[in-house]
Amino acid sequence: MTTVPRRPLGRTGRYVSTLGLGCASYWAKPRFAEADARAVLATALESGITVLDTGSSYAQGHAERRLGRLLRELGADPGALLIGTKAGTLTDTRGRLIKDFRPATIATQVDDSLRALGLERLPLLQLHGPEPRDLTDDLRTTLDHLRRAGKVDLLGINGFSPVIRHAIGLAPFDVLMPFLSVLDPWTRPLIAAAHDAGQGVLVAGPLARMAFAPPLVHWLTRPSGLWYLARALRHGPGPILRAQRLRPALRTDGWTPAGLAMAWVLEQPGVTCAVFGTTRPSHVTDLSAAAGQPLPEPVRAALARVHAKPSADASA
Repeated sequence: MTTVPRRPLGRTGRYVSTLGLGCASYWAKPRFAEADARAVLATALESGITVLDTGSSYAQGHAERRLGRLLRELGADPGALLIGTKAGTLTDTRGRLIKDFRPATIATQVDDSLRALGLERLPLLQLHGPEPRDLTDDLRTTLDHLRRAGKVDLLGINGFSPVIRHAIGLAPFDVLMPFLSVLDPWTRPLIAAAHDAGQGVLVAGPLARMAFAPPLVHWLTRPSGLWYLARALRHGPGPILRAQRLRPALRTDGWTPAGLAMAWVLEQPGVTCAVFGTTRPSHVTDLSAAAGQPLPEPVRAALARVHAKPSADASA
């Protein structure tokens, strides 16, 4: 089986796999069979993936509990993995997701995550989608205290461009997790700047969700496919339509479109690791093979031509 390459995670002294498994979304839901979730995770570990990304709010806490339980069943060594979770998102009394970055809330979520994952120390804690104004001195001091207390090792932020831009070089954040894909390449300067500042960069959304999935008929016959399709269409058909226009550039013998899209992300300056989600072990295997290969030059040139065209998304 292909072994995923490793890269340094900023100036943290850690080396991590260039691919990370997102232990969230449909994978985390109780309706997705435990045996199938186990098979996906086992394939990832066998492929050399060492980055596992989850969150305290995913599937109402089921994601963390499932990940912790399956890692124990598989006999995985947590010390050899970068297990990352997120804090700052809660479910209110009406079942809606809300943001809460008060220091006390973050501290409580850290304790809850440690119990759910069965860990004594979180390898990585990320704030989940904050705004720049949320990064108060009190919050940053609390994060430092959590680290000194031995509850957290590395600290990071997962979010969109404004907060990523604000957090470049900002203590105590070791890791940043912006969004980047061939469909939305506009965060590349931020990623390069974070790398230059010594921060590790984990990329979210490298496959633009449904954009480079198999033909639609494959998704319409799977419960997970219907869920991912509904999620992709939540804000309209625009991303899927743009992805269809991009597909001609993602074709070459011996590669899948998803593999080419992932290889493009991994060759962008400053990227440490790209985190993807899936419900199929075969998808893990395909992307693991792509992670160790250079992007074919004709594909690189075709994507460069597409990205050179003006786009309304360039200001994101």
